[in-house]
Amino acid sequence: MSKDELPSKIIYEKLEEIRKLLNTQLALFKLVNDKTIERAHKDILKVPIRKKIHDLCDNKRTVTQIAQDAFEGEPLSKSQPKASYHLAILEEYDMIDHRDEKGQRYYFRKRE
Repeated sequence: MSKDELPSKIIYEKLEEIRKLLNTQLALFKLVNDKTIERAHKDILKVPIRKKIHDLCDNKRTVTQIAQDAFEGEPLSKSQPKASYHLAILEEYDMIDHRDEKGQRYYFRKRE
Protein backbone atom coordinates (compact mmCIF):
# COMPACT_ATOMS: atom_id res chain seq x y z
CA MET A 1 0.00 0.00 0.00
CA SER A 2 1.38 3.39 -0.94
CA LYS A 3 1.55 6.40 1.36
CA ASP A 4 -1.26 8.09 -0.61
CA GLU A 5 -3.70 5.24 -0.02
CA LEU A 6 -5.73 5.22 3.18
CA PRO A 7 -7.09 2.00 4.62
CA SER A 8 -10.83 1.71 4.09
CA LYS A 9 -11.41 1.77 7.86
CA ILE A 10 -9.89 5.27 8.11
CA ILE A 11 -11.94 6.45 5.12
CA TYR A 12 -15.11 5.05 6.69
CA GLU A 13 -14.34 6.78 10.02
CA LYS A 14 -13.76 10.12 8.26
CA LEU A 15 -17.00 9.78 6.28
CA GLU A 16 -18.90 8.92 9.45
CA GLU A 17 -17.44 11.99 11.16
CA ILE A 18 -18.55 14.17 8.24
CA ARG A 19 -22.04 12.62 8.31
CA LYS A 20 -22.42 13.40 12.02
CA LEU A 21 -21.30 16.99 11.49
CA LEU A 22 -23.77 17.46 8.64
CA ASN A 23 -26.62 16.03 10.72
CA THR A 24 -25.74 18.40 13.55
CA GLN A 25 -25.64 21.36 11.16
CA LEU A 26 -29.00 20.41 9.62
CA ALA A 27 -30.59 20.01 13.04
CA LEU A 28 -29.31 23.44 14.11
CA PHE A 29 -30.55 25.01 10.87
CA LYS A 30 -34.00 23.54 11.37
CA LEU A 31 -34.11 24.64 15.00
CA VAL A 32 -33.18 28.20 14.12
CA ASN A 33 -35.49 28.38 11.11
CA ASP A 34 -38.48 26.39 12.38
CA LYS A 35 -40.63 29.48 13.01
CA THR A 36 -39.74 30.93 9.61
CA ILE A 37 -40.64 27.64 7.95
CA GLU A 38 -43.95 27.51 9.83
CA ARG A 39 -44.79 31.08 8.74
CA ALA A 40 -43.97 30.19 5.13
CA HIS A 41 -46.28 27.17 5.32
CA LYS A 42 -49.10 29.35 6.65
CA ASP A 43 -48.51 31.86 3.85
CA ILE A 44 -48.60 29.07 1.26
CA LEU A 45 -52.01 27.96 2.56
CA LYS A 46 -53.48 31.49 2.46
CA VAL A 47 -54.44 30.83 -1.17
CA PRO A 48 -57.91 29.21 -0.76
CA ILE A 49 -57.63 26.75 -3.65
CA ARG A 50 -54.18 25.64 -2.48
CA LYS A 51 -55.56 25.07 1.04
CA LYS A 52 -58.37 23.01 -0.46
CA ILE A 53 -55.92 20.95 -2.52
CA HIS A 54 -53.72 20.48 0.56
CA ASP A 55 -56.72 19.22 2.51
CA LEU A 56 -57.60 16.77 -0.29
CA CYS A 57 -54.19 15.09 -0.06
CA ASP A 58 -55.29 12.10 1.98
CA ASN A 59 -53.15 9.32 0.46
CA LYS A 60 -56.23 8.06 -1.41
CA ARG A 61 -56.47 10.59 -4.27
CA THR A 62 -54.53 10.98 -7.49
CA VAL A 63 -53.97 14.33 -9.19
CA THR A 64 -57.01 13.62 -11.40
CA GLN A 65 -59.25 13.01 -8.38
CA ILE A 66 -57.87 16.05 -6.57
CA ALA A 67 -58.46 18.21 -9.66
CA GLN A 68 -62.05 16.95 -9.99
CA ASP A 69 -62.80 17.63 -6.31
CA ALA A 70 -61.00 20.97 -6.11
CA PHE A 71 -62.35 22.41 -9.36
CA GLU A 72 -65.84 20.89 -9.47
CA GLY A 73 -67.59 21.24 -12.81
CA GLU A 74 -64.47 22.40 -14.63
CA PRO A 75 -63.15 20.29 -17.53
CA LEU A 76 -60.25 18.06 -16.52
CA SER A 77 -58.14 19.51 -19.34
CA LYS A 78 -58.18 22.84 -17.46
CA SER A 79 -58.34 21.69 -13.84
CA GLN A 80 -55.60 19.05 -13.86
CA PRO A 81 -52.75 21.42 -14.86
CA LYS A 82 -53.89 23.88 -12.16
CA ALA A 83 -54.01 21.12 -9.55
CA SER A 84 -50.56 19.90 -10.64
CA TYR A 85 -49.19 23.42 -10.28
CA HIS A 86 -50.43 23.75 -6.69
CA LEU A 87 -49.33 20.21 -5.81
CA ALA A 88 -45.82 21.04 -7.06
CA ILE A 89 -45.70 24.12 -4.81
CA LEU A 90 -46.90 22.12 -1.82
CA GLU A 91 -44.28 19.45 -2.51
CA GLU A 92 -41.56 22.05 -2.96
CA TYR A 93 -42.35 23.44 0.49
CA ASP A 94 -42.31 19.90 1.93
CA MET A 95 -45.96 20.05 2.95
CA ILE A 96 -47.09 17.03 0.94
CA ASP A 97 -45.51 13.96 -0.55
CA HIS A 98 -46.64 11.18 -2.82
CA ARG A 99 -46.43 7.47 -3.24
CA ASP A 100 -46.51 5.67 -6.56
CA GLU A 101 -48.59 2.54 -6.87
CA LYS A 102 -49.47 0.65 -10.04
CA GLY A 103 -48.80 3.63 -12.27
CA GLN A 104 -50.79 6.03 -10.09
CA ARG A 105 -49.44 8.76 -7.83
CA TYR A 106 -51.26 9.29 -4.52
CA TYR A 107 -50.70 12.49 -2.54
CA PHE A 108 -50.64 12.87 1.25
CA ARG A 109 -50.00 15.65 3.77
CA LYS A 110 -46.72 15.62 5.67
CA ARG A 111 -47.61 18.28 8.25
CA GLU A 112 -50.82 19.31 9.93
